[in-house]
Amino acid sequence: MRESMVREIYYGNLNPWERKRVYNPERIALNDKIDGIVEHFKNLLTPEEYKKFEEMQELESQAEAEDEVDLFEYAFCMGAFLMIDIFGCDWATGND
Repeated sequence: MRESMVREIYYGNLNPWERKRVYNPERIALNDKIDGIVEHFKNLLTPEEYKKFEEMQELESQAEAEDEVDLFEYAFCMGAFLMIDIFGCDWATGND
C-alpha cells in the first residue's frame, strides 16, 4: 500500500531537492559558460584574490538557497490556498 504524502513528509521520505534532475541543452550550455568564466578568473587572479572570488561565489549560493526556500514556501502556501478555494466551491449550484 502506498504511504500518504503527509506520512512521507513526516518521515523525511519526500524531499523535492532529491529529485532526479534532467538538464536541458540550454542549461548545460549555461553551466559550461559559467565554468569557462570561473576558469578564466582562476588563471587571471592571484591565489589570494581567487580565494576571495570563491568566497563571493559561496555567498551568492547561500543567498540563492534562501531565495529558493522563500519561493518554495510561497508556492506551497499558494497551492494550499488554491485547494482550500477549490474545496470550498459549491459545485452543485455553480456558485463559488
